[in-house]
Amino acid sequence: MTQKWIQLFTTFLLLSFSVSCAEKKEDNNTLLAGLLLFAANQVKVNTAADLVNESAADYNQNNWGLITPQTLARFVNNWQTNKPSHITGNLIILQTDAADRVAGGAASPYITENPSQGVYVYLLDDYKTVDLPSGGFRFNQTRDTGLFSNSVRYQANGQFVDDWLKTFGINLSKDLVVFTVGTGNGITAGAYPAKAVGAGAVQDVTRAVYWLRYWGADIKNLAILNGNLNKKATGAGIPLSASRSGINLERNAGFSVKQLRVDNTVLTLGLEDIYEIAKTGGTANLPGLTAKQQIIDARPATQYNGTADGLNVARNALLTNPGNQAYITTSFQSSGAPSASAGNQTFVPFEGNIKSSKTFPWADLLKDNADGYEFLDKAAIKTLFDTTRAVYSPGTTIVSQCRTNFEAQVNGFASLNILGYPTVYYDGSLVEWTALVAGHGTNSINQVPADFKWRTDTSNVSTFLWYNEPTHVVRPVVNLTATTTKKFIQEDKAYKY
Repeated sequence: MTQKWIQLFTTFLLLSFSVSCAEKKEDNNTLLAGLLLFAANQVKVNTAADLVNESAADYNQNNWGLITPQTLARFVNNWQTNKPSHITGNLIILQTDAADRVAGGAASPYITENPSQGVYVYLLDDYKTVDLPSGGFRFNQTRDTGLFSNSVRYQANGQFVDDWLKTFGINLSKDLVVFTVGTGNGITAGAYPAKAVGAGAVQDVTRAVYWLRYWGADIKNLAILNGNLNKKATGAGIPLSASRSGINLERNAGFSVKQLRVDNTVLTLGLEDIYEIAKTGGTANLPGLTAKQQIIDARPATQYNGTADGLNVARNALLTNPGNQAYITTSFQSSGAPSASAGNQTFVPFEGNIKSSKTFPWADLLKDNADGYEFLDKAAIKTLFDTTRAVYSPGTTIVSQCRTNFEAQVNGFASLNILGYPTVYYDGSLVEWTALVAGHGTNSINQVPADFKWRTDTSNVSTFLWYNEPTHVVRPVVNLTATTTKKFIQEDKAYKY
């Protein structure tokens, strides 16, 4: 990083010298224009340490990152007076779902909009694409990594992010964007699910912050609400309404993430990076990271160690503590934990975890449904990271991953934006990692030769538990001639540079 800035500064001085030495006025003008263009187009490449944001111990003191219902009420009720001093634009509130889906809490579905004061309210599902006409976009898409394509989902690309920002009228250089959980996931017949299900919506809002930061947003322009609206809105004085804002495709005046002249792509690691971390036991030499790395696995601990209930080959019954007789980790084509009622789930080639990783279940960081899925207080979270799970010591970069990099968002947000620890993510996670096998007993499952440079079913880089029975195994197709696993990141850099 230092070398890059020295190089840029040297170039700046040389151009300045050229301007001062030019003999003709028109030459001066041409060189000066070139100098100004050069300066305006420089992109600062951030390290993981550059992106940390430590919360106040009292979450009520935060105006970005993790904010309380009381802070959001203050913003909504008088935005022009109470908006943070660095914000010159609007307050854009994006809810995962309606706030009144369970009786006894919020009486209306949406936070009240106030366009005349610059307050706008939407559902995330108000953004619709050709592939998702009813909504459901959650900030990722299938990409080409060089090694995999048209299968595993990674960060949604630049065209997606700019279209999404246009839909909601967001200008990330001046607006404050607040993501909120309305009620939660998995609600049936008006029942309130426990956090292992309902708090899945917290994964969505933390993924949103990760995605926008990857594309260059300053954390001071982003926030998530601590707790859901169903439990928290009324008591905090957040006004609610039966209606929400209409889409205005002109409000952000064509703002693009290209205008954010920072490169935060360090937040997303490729498989080749994780391979080096696993191979070295967390001492890989990777640009933008500290000298020590700790991978955390955000899945439930029983999935991590192979003692979770697994699905039998007939896919009609769960087996307790299955050993090597059942499926646990669903493939990129399926979702969630193994389910006897799903009927059509598919699974990864082998069970296990990434070598040198530590188990750190995402739900440990949250309170349950009675508290609206709030994060624990900062001191309790610090104890989890530093002592209980013992994943952090000074000089460490946290690497958060799970099955598909959604559960991992909760851990990553807590690490990066509550504790202020350097944190990055493995977007491909286990649905990608477990595809590179050469030793499965059914040869058709094996996609790579035994000496493949990124083979993962070995003790060098994985804690291997067992190969899954092949009947319902699905894995992404591998490009054996790949020279990179980060092609999509290179494409994203090119979009901004």
